Amino acid sequence: MRRLVWNELTPKDRFLVRMIRPLSIAETGFVTQLYMPIIGVESFALYQLLVHEVQQVSGAAAESSHRTLMLATSLSLDRLLAARERLEAIGLLEVRRRENTQRDYFYEYVLKPPLTPGEFFADYVLSLMLLNKIENIRFQQLRQQYADPLASQLMQEYSTVENVTKDFHEVFQSLKPSELEVEKGSEREQFLSEMETAYPLADMKSGFEAEVNHPLSVSSLRLYLPDNADAEKVLGGSSMELLYQLCHFYQLDSWGLGQELRDWTLYKQDRSLDADVLRKRLVQRYTDDKLYRNVPADLREEEDWGPGNLPPAGSEAFVRACRLLSPLTLLERVVGGRVSKVFLERAESLVFADGMQPEVVNALLFHTLASMQMELPKAYMETIRDSWKAKRIATVDEAVKQIVERAEQRVQVVDKTKRPKKESAPARRNGRAVLEDKLPASVEWQMSQENQASEAKKGQSIQDYPELQKRLAMLRNRQKGE
Repeated sequence: MRRLVWNELTPKDRFLVRMIRPLSIAETGFVTQLYMPIIGVESFALYQLLVHEVQQVSGAAAESSHRTLMLATSLSLDRLLAARERLEAIGLLEVRRRENTQRDYFYEYVLKPPLTPGEFFADYVLSLMLLNKIENIRFQQLRQQYADPLASQLMQEYSTVENVTKDFHEVFQSLKPSELEVEKGSEREQFLSEMETAYPLADMKSGFEAEVNHPLSVSSLRLYLPDNADAEKVLGGSSMELLYQLCHFYQLDSWGLGQELRDWTLYKQDRSLDADVLRKRLVQRYTDDKLYRNVPADLREEEDWGPGNLPPAGSEAFVRACRLLSPLTLLERVVGGRVSKVFLERAESLVFADGMQPEVVNALLFHTLASMQMELPKAYMETIRDSWKAKRIATVDEAVKQIVERAEQRVQVVDKTKRPKKESAPARRNGRAVLEDKLPASVEWQMSQENQASEAKKGQSIQDYPELQKRLAMLRNRQKGE
């Protein structure tokens, strides 16, 4: 079916072009050598034309009409639109359409810088697309041109690095607070306000960095579905929610997920998606190292945790890792590479079978690895899983609280076992404890009194009792016959 371009764009539609930040000469070369074979000469010429429409000194935007672009590029309106869309898809152009009360359109073209060669070749899709266009010899020449063997050799020979860069306040110590103060209503404050109003600067960002961006797009996924799949059932409701979860867990983009959805065996007789079959397929594809993934660098480089060195529970690095990383990415960083099928299935089951939040799963994985000597015992994980689900743990903060409380209870139990026993051990006979009945308190008091009296009598003699001494003498005289 022929595309009706005039319904989308007309030659009289005006546009404004601006740059998100200035382009360097080197970046212009990146576009020429790396991007042009993919996007074609027409898109490359349009990009260069738009770049030079912006004032290079100030970065101020320029205004024109699409008829001017058609004349400058010798392109028809449909070819011009196709060239622009290739720039959008490759990440070099962002298009915004504005509309006024008279229903007139005004387009805003925001030019973006290209990826660096390292980022470009690291992207699986872009790298293969370039190889398919220019073939092996030219691809090898570009890799050799952008290679940096000296830096790689330096990192290997001098592995210890220390950042000795001076801070701003270490160098400019003589800067006084009075030099930076602008009193309200003063002549200087009025002057600065006039400059802001009369000469607004271009909206460019020096800190903007180009990045690979293949977001999950429903319209893109439709193109990959086979004939026995119903797009309305596959890309809607709970099925679409599952696809988003799988993309986060495995770090897939639209292209990577689309390659998996091509398989016609993933769909049921009613043309809906079989979630269990798709999950098993992704597990096997990862195990066989055939899964097309896009793993971003989500964590700070200074966070030096990894194999054998986990962040403490509740620390900033612990919470950040739980919130930013997918469970699979977290395990890959812990083991220093690809994880085993057992580790993968344990983490995958917690997310998709048990329905736990990814950040809570990350906290559970961290806790289990730290407690069980970098292992993931199934019984231990299931015990904690059931406990957390019963307590409705839904965030990493709640999980950290449970981990800390569990650690405190364990310490208290250890302290009790180390305390000496105050009571004597019970009497034992033939290896068994002999049970003794406890007497009432009154009986025990009477027995103690009698014991005291007997002890006192033991220290007395007959001389202490004259009557008994006199009777004893009489008995002795009778025996003698007196």
